[in-house]
Amino acid sequence: MRFVILGLWIGVTLAVSGCGDSGPALAPVKGKVTLYGKPYTKGLVTFEPQGGGPVGSSQTDADGNYEIWTAGKKGAMIANHKIIVTTIMEAPAVETPAAPTSSDDPAYMAQSAGMNMSAYKEAKAQKEPIPAKYNKSSELTLDVKSGSNEFNIDMR
Repeated sequence: MRFVILGLWIGVTLAVSGCGDSGPALAPVKGKVTLYGKPYTKGLVTFEPQGGGPVGSSQTDADGNYEIWTAGKKGAMIANHKIIVTTIMEAPAVETPAAPTSSDDPAYMAQSAGMNMSAYKEAKAQKEPIPAKYNKSSELTLDVKSGSNEFNIDMR
C-alpha cells in the first residue's frame, strides 16, 4: 500500500511541477522607432515568427521606444521574425447624442446597433505616414536569439 501512495505522490508532484511556463521560449526584445530621424510615438511594432507561433507586439512610447510582449509575457519567440510597424490611428472624440425616446425612431435603431460610423470612416480615411516597406509590405526581419535583443527601426 505504501508503494501505491508513494507512486501517486511522485506522479502528482511531477505533474504539478510540469505546470510552469508553457509555450515557446521567449527572449527580451526592445529598441527605438524613428521616422525620418525623429522618434515615432504613434507606432505599433509587431513581431511575426516566420515559421508560425505567437505574435509579439508593443506600442512605442513618447521617445519612440518599444519592448515586445507575447501572450502576456515580456519577449518575442526565439525565431526569425517579420517586423511590421503601423500607425495607431486615433478616431476623433465624438459626443454621443442622447438616445431618442422612442424605439420607433430610426435614430434609436441606428444608435443601438452602433451604426455611428462617421468616426470609424474618418479614422480609416487617415493616411498611413509610414512607408509600405515597413508595414503592409514589410521588408524588415530579425532573428531573435536567446538573451537580450535590441533592434532599432529607422524608417525613411
